[in-house]
Amino acid sequence: MRHGLRKMAALLAGALLLTLAGCEQEAAGPENSAGTGGIPAAQTSSEDFQKNMHQSSALRLRRNKLYETEEGIFFQMGSVVRYLDKETKRETILCGKPECTHEDESCNAYLDATNLWMYNGRFYFDNSDYIEENGTFVNKGDRIYSASIDGTDRQVVQNLEFEPGGDTAHAVDPILHRGIVYFGYNGVLYRVPLGEDISKAEKLWGEEILDDGSPFADFNALHLDLWADGDTVYFMANLEQPDGTYKDTLFAYDTTTKEISQVWKTPDADAVGEWETTGVSVTQWYVMDNAIYFYLSGGGLWRGDLSTGENVKLADVQERAASGTGLFSDDYFLVVNDEPTPQVLGFVDDVTGRNGGDTVYVYRLDGTFVRELSLQSLYDEVEDLLHIQPVCCTGDDFYFEANTVSSEETTDTQNIWSGSHRVRGHILCCLDLNTGEITQIYNYVLGN
Repeated sequence: MRHGLRKMAALLAGALLLTLAGCEQEAAGPENSAGTGGIPAAQTSSEDFQKNMHQSSALRLRRNKLYETEEGIFFQMGSVVRYLDKETKRETILCGKPECTHEDESCNAYLDATNLWMYNGRFYFDNSDYIEENGTFVNKGDRIYSASIDGTDRQVVQNLEFEPGGDTAHAVDPILHRGIVYFGYNGVLYRVPLGEDISKAEKLWGEEILDDGSPFADFNALHLDLWADGDTVYFMANLEQPDGTYKDTLFAYDTTTKEISQVWKTPDADAVGEWETTGVSVTQWYVMDNAIYFYLSGGGLWRGDLSTGENVKLADVQERAASGTGLFSDDYFLVVNDEPTPQVLGFVDDVTGRNGGDTVYVYRLDGTFVRELSLQSLYDEVEDLLHIQPVCCTGDDFYFEANTVSSEETTDTQNIWSGSHRVRGHILCCLDLNTGEITQIYNYVLGN
């Protein structure tokens, strides 16, 4: 019998949304703009999965809420989507409605997306829908919408749940690659053409995982971290080993031959040395050209050959950053020297349990060290700066989220995101990897 994990998660998510809905706002600076000027009507984008936009672990600007075009980057902080011009580093909200407050679903930019993509000139995004019908809210499940580039003309195009709103535990986490949606459902990998009915989804890998009657299922087994590079779709599964531990295990699905194979597994400490999460999972990883590049916080930068299984160390990163959070692009590996903290609530970056980060170490993807760049000027300028979190790197621009927690008490006494009930700020910044210049782009404030 299936029990209420999905329902319980939905209730928790609903409570969180109610908690946050009334307390997000734009800060006075850095110069948050409020119009739609500067967004090109035509955006040039690829149909391929965007690897460099799938790296962020930031609290507000997560990896699935970024989409890059040749002209700019669309991003969602809070529930609204904004556009960043990559050349001018100016942002603007995706709404042209006169006198719009940008605070609820009447705003064109209010997508409240779980994932954000662009395909054939339109936005595609998904979220778990609760629709008001006859005075009550009905769970419609995880659905994909499309919208025009100005946020209007929204349409439901696809459901990603076989039992919409059903009483079952699952994790969807879809990606869009060349017009195909790949998603995990109850530990099973599926593919379905964008817009097709869910009944036409093709099962690729796995057996359905149901809970055992207890209120919790094995989330390690449910979650599949999806990726794509060229003709190959990859998925990382955290699989239980014979000794009862779990290891990140990478599989490859060849879209031309339709074959799936295991191509890599987290190495043991005796093969690559000790690191912060020894033997369990890598800190960051990036697959390109039949190789996995991975970072072991407290260890080094490595390259794993997906044909031979050989792991080769590219750089002793720990000699410069004893601990850190890394980020990859097709050209660079970057690491910010933040540190783990034993305290989870209060004046630490909640959820991540990490603090600090005042230096960025820049490496080429082959392990060549390029330069060290200081972020100290940002700490000098921004009051109560707590933590630097990498977001993405495109070209020679490194984007990151600078998180603050002030001593000011928030009016939202149920703000579960700040354990000490403080006002939080999340500033999107850009670091020029050549000059070291820092640009503050947008400040999202939670708690006022």
